Amino acid sequence: MNNNQRELIQILDNALEIAKKMQLQETNNQEMLDSLLNKLTKIKNQVINDSLSASQKGVTLGLSRQVSDWVESLDAPLLKAVRKIDEYYQQKYCGN
Repeated sequence: MNNNQRELIQILDNALEIAKKMQLQETNNQEMLDSLLNKLTKIKNQVINDSLSASQKGVTLGLSRQVSDWVESLDAPLLKAVRKIDEYYQQKYCGN
């Protein structure tokens, strides 16, 4: 596993932790949180299995857009965490 993969996993773990806490605290947005948790877990497994395709120029994982559609504040910790994933993937993740 290379450094980019390790760093991306750490960033994913941070977002997973925030989303899990929100899932326990919020009564609203449960479906969206479930969907996000599934997507984050799938991406993490792809990184671990070295099967996440490399970013193409200008392409993200779409997490920021997905979360910004339903999160209450554009300054929310979860949105910041998924933005970091999208930015990292777009800028540094080189795949294999």
